[in-house]
Amino acid sequence: MQKLALQQAWQAKQRDPQRTVLADATSSEGWIAAPVPGTIYEALIAAKQIPDPFDGLNELDVQWVGDVDWLYRCDFELSAEQASQPAALHFAGLDTIATVWLNDQELFSSDNMFVPQRAVVSNQLQAGKNQLLIEFRSALKHGHGLQAEMGQLGVWNGDPSRLYLRKAQYHYGWDWGPALLTAGPWLPVTLELGATRLSDLACPITVADDCSTADFGVTATVADATADTAVLIQLWNPAGELIAEKHQLVGAGSVQHTITVDQPSLWWPHGYGAQARYRLTVSVFAGQTQLDQRELQLGVRRVRLVQEPLRDEAGETFLFEINNVPMFCGGANWIPADLLTNRISNETYRRLLQASVDSHMIMIRIWGGGIYEVDHFYDLCDELGLLVWQDFMFACGMYPAHPAFLASVEAEAIAQVQRLRHHPSIVLWCGNNEDYQIAQTFNAYDHSFQGDFTQTSFPAREIYERLLPKVCATYDPTTLYWPGSPYGGTDVYDKTRGDRHTWDVWHSAMAPYQDYPKYEGRFVSEFGMESSAALQTLLSVLPADQRYPQSRVVEHHNKSEGGARRLAVYLNDTLRFENTLESYVYATQFMQAEALAAAYRGWRRRWAGPGRYAVAGALVWQLNDCWPVISWAIIDSALRNKPAIYSIGRELAPISAGLQRTKAQLEAWVVNGMLKSSNASIIITGYDLQGRLLFEQNYTHELAANQANPITSFEIALADQTVVGLQVVIDGAVVARASSWPEPFKYLPAYDPQISVTRLADDWLEISSQRPAKGVWLQAGDAVHWSDNLLDLLPNQPQRIQARGLGQQPIEIKWLHWDQQEQRA
Repeated sequence: MQKLALQQAWQAKQRDPQRTVLADATSSEGWIAAPVPGTIYEALIAAKQIPDPFDGLNELDVQWVGDVDWLYRCDFELSAEQASQPAALHFAGLDTIATVWLNDQELFSSDNMFVPQRAVVSNQLQAGKNQLLIEFRSALKHGHGLQAEMGQLGVWNGDPSRLYLRKAQYHYGWDWGPALLTAGPWLPVTLELGATRLSDLACPITVADDCSTADFGVTATVADATADTAVLIQLWNPAGELIAEKHQLVGAGSVQHTITVDQPSLWWPHGYGAQARYRLTVSVFAGQTQLDQRELQLGVRRVRLVQEPLRDEAGETFLFEINNVPMFCGGANWIPADLLTNRISNETYRRLLQASVDSHMIMIRIWGGGIYEVDHFYDLCDELGLLVWQDFMFACGMYPAHPAFLASVEAEAIAQVQRLRHHPSIVLWCGNNEDYQIAQTFNAYDHSFQGDFTQTSFPAREIYERLLPKVCATYDPTTLYWPGSPYGGTDVYDKTRGDRHTWDVWHSAMAPYQDYPKYEGRFVSEFGMESSAALQTLLSVLPADQRYPQSRVVEHHNKSEGGARRLAVYLNDTLRFENTLESYVYATQFMQAEALAAAYRGWRRRWAGPGRYAVAGALVWQLNDCWPVISWAIIDSALRNKPAIYSIGRELAPISAGLQRTKAQLEAWVVNGMLKSSNASIIITGYDLQGRLLFEQNYTHELAANQANPITSFEIALADQTVVGLQVVIDGAVVARASSWPEPFKYLPAYDPQISVTRLADDWLEISSQRPAKGVWLQAGDAVHWSDNLLDLLPNQPQRIQARGLGQQPIEIKWLHWDQQEQRA
């Protein structure tokens, strides 16, 4: 089979409603070059017909793009030989309400951007010039028409008509992103020449309970097979050695073959073992001629979602067990990294996911209001050892469940499960994001009802509890399914079972972030605190007269309802800062780092060993951003790390330390995330703000494996003047640190802590201070990669970090209340 990518010579124009589609297509007026894969926004920006929607208030000026219809056309040439072959056009994704013509003949219409379309065109091609034409009608207007016909549905975020369309929901605007209603061939368009092809390849892997054997169940489905069509199945081990081979005639359209591997090399999350992958190739032959081939990279791993009663407290666990090892799943939620996803490079995907690994995260949740990510994303997760929690694309709404909608959802689910099921990184399919939560808010959810869901006020239960689990069981039987996030059965806010979204901090009652540990769940799949993007990122979209914290443009770039006010409350409760944009950026980022560290630290403390894994995971909202914004992200849209990513990294490190202060009472613990115990020396010191040592306590402790270990509890004299530090020493090296400061930080005096930086070999730095220094933030340009940052320094306790790419560049240093002192550089 020959595959021709149709990605050149595409043009687009605004549809003229006064003409028929075909007449409009022949007009020479208004056409501009259009990237394919791509959307109309990219074409319009490149043609300078609209400004950059991310700059200033430009988002408001480009909303007309989503209100009108668009045409795309592509001329391509074929030889007489090519035009005479069996042929099909394959559209990997059309966004969203589309009708396709080839050489003036209508092929099909589509209304789901997540469903690939394939049209046989064997009798419609011609030698020489051919023209492909696609009309994209306004998704907003189409949705409004459906809403007028069937009624408005309950929704959080965006235009409520979005619920009727199978389009990326964040295109309608969210509480962290703008509204840009894209249209266009957003995924590749391919012309396939030749009839016989490998139409489907499945290889579920069944792993023995003790992981001693693995059965690779290969099913190869061949379309348009003839009597002499054969399939060659080959399996290579991770060392690249061919370990199994099978050649077989196709027969009735498919071939099934099971390969058993003894003592397989296992795929592990990073930090626990290697990411071993087997290579499966399936080739289709007619005689000696190869017609088609597909390759899969497969990982052998045993996954369990353990929900068992806890010892000594109510409820049950919600923990992931990989290859029989229970794991605390620290990680983050992922949103699309751009509103215009075709601009996301492979390098961007790698940098974001590598940052997760560097921060000791092992799980990424693909949030249900975005897209099913591109293949490269999952390939990277496989390679890097990141577990993937994969939502289906439903978010924050009371979705319909009429027959046409159900049929579209089923086609979408089948297509996406078939595409992604072979990735060892994907460990959970999840029905939706917060749809049970909004249903419960509207008093529309009755867990005990098990009748016809489509006739209730929560009809989408038909999707989440029947349609999607059936698709997953049929097409990916070895991967877990969960109805929604959050979901706990009768109550989505239940702290004792299922997963929970903890928004008691920020949303809801706006609880103090120091109280994060109180708002736990058995698995906290969302929580967060806002902060600004980096100063350079924010400045890139702010006009000169808008560069202050309360400006209209700054507040426009905070999409959370009441976000500026909420952020002001938390800032006021926490610290003091000068009213400049630079100080505002540092203050919000500092506070975010403190809040998220408090959450991870408190919840990981509850990973207390067998029978006591009371909290088994925490996924911060959110890892990344899709435009320059004040949001919950810990990496901004320009890929600049916020301080929080470093504080999270320390809390999720294999060995992490914790201190909890309640008035004058201090509790200390150490989490050993390793799979073997370690003997450690624990040093606890107290200093006053002038840098004088007040006390020192030393302990030796055997840190039990894969759990939190309590160390000590004691009273602090002069608690409001004492900074306490904890160091964990193993084999002579400090492997973890923690510090506890009097709070709120706004009451601490401003002073120069006398920070020193000594440059060592290979871009290593030694950093120390004469007085306690809180929130020490080092910057030296975007090319520098810091191994750690936002440090808390105590006297006589120098810290070493690496700044790869630093060279002799000057280092800018900020710390808590740096804006009350002269800035150091």
